[in-house]
Amino acid sequence: MLSCTRVEKLDLSRLRLPPGFRIAVFAQAPHARQMAFSPGGVLLVTDMSDGTVLALPDAKHTGHAEQTVSVLSGLNAPHGIAFHQGKLYVAEINAVRRYDWDEGQLRASNGQKIVDIPGSGGGHSTRTILFANGKLYVAAGSSCNVCVEDDKRRAAVTEYSEDGSGERTFASGLRNAVGLTVNPKTNTIWATDNGRDWLGGNLPSEEINDLGPNGGNAGWPYCYGNRVPDRSRSKDYDCSKTIAPAIEMQAHSAPLGLLFYNGEMFPAEYRGSLFVTFHGSWNRSVPTGYKVVRIRFNDKGEPQGPPADFISGWLRPGETKIGAWMGRPVGLVVGPEGALYVTDDSAGVVYRVTWEK
Repeated sequence: MLSCTRVEKLDLSRLRLPPGFRIAVFAQAPHARQMAFSPGGVLLVTDMSDGTVLALPDAKHTGHAEQTVSVLSGLNAPHGIAFHQGKLYVAEINAVRRYDWDEGQLRASNGQKIVDIPGSGGGHSTRTILFANGKLYVAAGSSCNVCVEDDKRRAAVTEYSEDGSGERTFASGLRNAVGLTVNPKTNTIWATDNGRDWLGGNLPSEEINDLGPNGGNAGWPYCYGNRVPDRSRSKDYDCSKTIAPAIEMQAHSAPLGLLFYNGEMFPAEYRGSLFVTFHGSWNRSVPTGYKVVRIRFNDKGEPQGPPADFISGWLRPGETKIGAWMGRPVGLVVGPEGALYVTDDSAGVVYRVTWEK
């Protein structure tokens, strides 16, 4: 449990949001990653470091969790979480499990492995899940910085039937796709992708990819950014046939969470916008990221313009060394009331963002 002293040090006044928006701490959650709301409207969050899934009920709708309930423990780095047809699904580093869900008791039971994820050792450890178009999609990052994977399920998004059968590679060549979401206008799956390291402070660009109706190959490890050949891997690989990024972003920002806003609380111009969390750089001489950005979309589901800051201030302009209080946003979810919830695995909290007229 995060100490009260740590929470008191969270200086929310340093965070900057557009006029009319407010941010508050909804709950303490030490290493909060991804979130999902239960059928009854209770927020659940995964904790990779402690191997737990926590429920954060707010039955009185105060805007603050009234308690923390341990739903599952002893898991192997749980990250992805989803509810589907009344069942709870959790993605661990080596498996996706399905649980019976008791809303009244906030209890998960009868866990059954429906997807096995071999080759889980090394490299990127997050496993993200998404239900869309009658299928289950599982994203697993690469085992390395730049290499050719032995297991086709690494550096890829794999498609399954809802019961975990019928495995097929949906999209390959994605070095580390942590965020998965569905574009409501095009009904296609969109994914973040974290670019490779050690090409300098501004290469390669981070990506958001529209995987289209049938998926495809995004190019890694032979290509990066907008179909740029990585000649350290191949002298003649044809990158022109790979999926081009729909959106390019500052290198080393580490985009993780990805969400099209579908609530009704925010003003009309924010509805349908894409929100992205930047977890922030770890090896850049001048730190970058550490914020939540917003990308406008038109009525056809096409991005309009570059990302714009939505929540910033975890990293102040000009800072070259991360300070004592630093946030690293991770997950995003829209609540039943339309508020935007954001996890922070560095400060150890879940934020709640609201619009006040």
